[in-house]
Amino acid sequence: MLKNEYLRFMNTIKLTAAPNVSKMANLILANFDELALLGTHQGQRVRKIVELTVTSWNQLSDEISQSPKGSSKANPLIKRIVSVEVGPFRGFAKEEVLILDSNIVLIYGPNGTGKTSFCEALEYGLLGSVAEADNKRFKNQDKYFENAHTESFTRPILLGRNDQDEEIEIEFDQELYQFCFIERNRIDSFSRIAAQLPAKQTELTSTLFGLDAFNDFVKGFSLAIDQKYIDLVGKKAEELRVKERETDIHVRNRHQYLADLQKIKEDENSLARTYKDGYTFLQMDDELNGKQGSSGEISRIEAELQKPITSKSNLNLDSMNSVRREIRNAYSRIMINNQELIDNSTQISYKRLYESVRVLQDESADKCPACETPINLSTRNPFANAILELEKLEHLARIQDEIHLEKKTLSDSLVKLNSIITVCDNYSDNDFLKEYLKENSSELDIEWFHSLENSNSSAHAPIVLIERIIKNQMLEDSKITQKLEEKRINNNGLEKIRAISNQIIKLKVNKENINEQLKKADDFIAKFEKDNAELIEDVNSEKEVIANNILIAESYNLLIISLNDYKNNLPIDLVADLGDMTTKLYNAFNRYDQPEEMIGRIDLPLAQDEKLLISFQTTPAKKHDALHVLSEGHIRCLGLAILLAKNIKNNCPLIIFDDPVNSIDDEHRKAIRETLFKDSFFKDKQVILACHGEEFFKDIHQTIGKKAAEETESYIFLRQKGENHIQVTSKHRPKNYILAASELYFNGEYKDALMSSRRALEYLCDKAWWHYSNNCHIRDPAISVVRRNPKAPWDLNALAANICSKIKKAKVDVPNKDEIIISLDLLLGLGKDEGGLHWAYLNKGTHEEEDREEFDHITVKEIIESLERIDSSLL
Repeated sequence: MLKNEYLRFMNTIKLTAAPNVSKMANLILANFDELALLGTHQGQRVRKIVELTVTSWNQLSDEISQSPKGSSKANPLIKRIVSVEVGPFRGFAKEEVLILDSNIVLIYGPNGTGKTSFCEALEYGLLGSVAEADNKRFKNQDKYFENAHTESFTRPILLGRNDQDEEIEIEFDQELYQFCFIERNRIDSFSRIAAQLPAKQTELTSTLFGLDAFNDFVKGFSLAIDQKYIDLVGKKAEELRVKERETDIHVRNRHQYLADLQKIKEDENSLARTYKDGYTFLQMDDELNGKQGSSGEISRIEAELQKPITSKSNLNLDSMNSVRREIRNAYSRIMINNQELIDNSTQISYKRLYESVRVLQDESADKCPACETPINLSTRNPFANAILELEKLEHLARIQDEIHLEKKTLSDSLVKLNSIITVCDNYSDNDFLKEYLKENSSELDIEWFHSLENSNSSAHAPIVLIERIIKNQMLEDSKITQKLEEKRINNNGLEKIRAISNQIIKLKVNKENINEQLKKADDFIAKFEKDNAELIEDVNSEKEVIANNILIAESYNLLIISLNDYKNNLPIDLVADLGDMTTKLYNAFNRYDQPEEMIGRIDLPLAQDEKLLISFQTTPAKKHDALHVLSEGHIRCLGLAILLAKNIKNNCPLIIFDDPVNSIDDEHRKAIRETLFKDSFFKDKQVILACHGEEFFKDIHQTIGKKAAEETESYIFLRQKGENHIQVTSKHRPKNYILAASELYFNGEYKDALMSSRRALEYLCDKAWWHYSNNCHIRDPAISVVRRNPKAPWDLNALAANICSKIKKAKVDVPNKDEIIISLDLLLGLGKDEGGLHWAYLNKGTHEEEDREEFDHITVKEIIESLERIDSSLL
């Protein structure tokens, strides 16, 4: 397939390419398999091409004559595949013959059972190659097709039916059958690339149509053959020019080196003056960085900065004296206020009395609380008098509040003083202060304070020792502050001299490098004077070779430009005129989405760097970037729609699915089944579908109905049981429920026939519901069914009865209304004398019951015939 695409490219240039470009194209074709394995890494492919031109360039034809293998003009068109004879091939260890003579061929098998081997057999038979083998770059592709156990490979043989209904052996033809294959991996890659950067999204169409291998092949060519790969100037001539040029370069460089050294000398002197007046560069370097055996100023300062500094005590004599004053003042104010309360003790007693009278007013407001004299007979109201007298004694309450506040101030100040003494004790040389330290603040009182202030001798009072310690520590704190400032200054100074040291190192390294280059220049100039006569003679003899090399390089460059243009335009050509059909198929896949999600137009990219644009039916004038607004599931639907649109446009007789539908999300599978098997898009094509989903396999059989299911060829690929060969079996029982029921009835298995019948009715009720919804009048009531909890299944009897009732009463003529009603009436037991016998049969056939009466075959037959009528009515 890869080589065939290259041949198609050659066909596009055969009439316009220059003779030497045609020679280069023929050289690549003649060595295609070898070159395809090489890439641009270290110029492997282009080096090999140059090597091949040395021996074969003059023998190559300058005309393009080969055409792609399998020209559609020579091969008759088939309308379906009748059978495939395969094996040994990939997973098939021995020969298997599969009959495929049906419009629909369905294959189910779990992963790893050989479905891909089957599809690759069809691909090999129809196309002559397998894309996956190209992608994996097998040097000998027969190795890819060999069975691993037999180590052998036989070409699959496909028989087909032509327009004259004759069976013929199918000859591979890529032109005819290239777009018959729909692969899951391509749709998966399409959706993954859509989520990547915009630059990567240009590969979307290529990935979808399986052009990745060809794109990689084209990318494996270097854009040009240049001097790295082939001599285009003459090595001897270049050698002579280089020598002459290098002599001039070295002379110029020598002058530049001397100027650079002078500049470095000036920079050294300037830096030394910046450091200290009168210093030379060498003195500065020695002082900062040290000489041999001695460290410099930088090391000394660094060592100094590493020394630890004791933390400060933060004791302050003024702060302590301020706390002592607070204690004395608070205590003094407390004593004065207490004395005033003592002096007014009588008034305090009256104050309490008046407060008691005021409290009793609520209990006996109409008489005196003391003598019980009625208030209206008293000369003075005792309650009013109490309030008046309390106002006069208000100043006593204020004194009591002040005493409370001063006690709080006294307590806080005593705690502060205790904290100061604790710090002093940490710096004391003896344990004298420990007896005055209190752990519990409740032990701090004025007596404790007086014990600090007083002693037998004021010189030995604890407070004197405390003051001495604080003074000493204040001096120590001052020294620590000075050390911290010195450290800060040293640190700042260190940064400055380190910056100077870095400049010293940079100047020394530059000076050393320039001196080395200066020596090389002097040596080269000293040795240059030689006789070059022999070299000039060699230059003259190589001119003819160089002319031929230039012709080869130009031919290669022109060919690769054309090849890249072909690669870039190939996906554009593939999607031309697919927009309308892609839109129809996409909307069919999404028929159950909301109306505003339906697409009105799809504009596929028809030029490099164009975006894939869509517009919705509700806003047709507004275009959107499809990869930006569509979900991953919708992007997968879009990829599938493009591939199928190409299949339709090219009038391909077949569609072969290698498990692609299972790469579509669950919400779209129903609509995709209906598009493939119920709509008219593919009614004239043979559809071969392999999938690993048993439910999907089963659902297809229900979708196509009994008649189509009866005509379908279905196979199941089984897991291996000790034999290294793909296990293939024909479907022994139909997956279509009605067809299965008919077959079981014919074999006299009435209970199982009824079980399949009930499953068929469950499926047909869903279809009938949709049938009613799509055809009823807008004023017709909706189907409504009650269920026991949100996850419980529908009650089938209630659902069938509701559907039957709604269709009967519909305001419009629902298609096939009578057949549906008659059939449902019979199944539900409506309007007959059996009293629900048919429905009882459906239940009894599904559930186990011991010693049950035998089923009446006539009733079973009536049930199956009713289901067949409903099935036909809903197709």
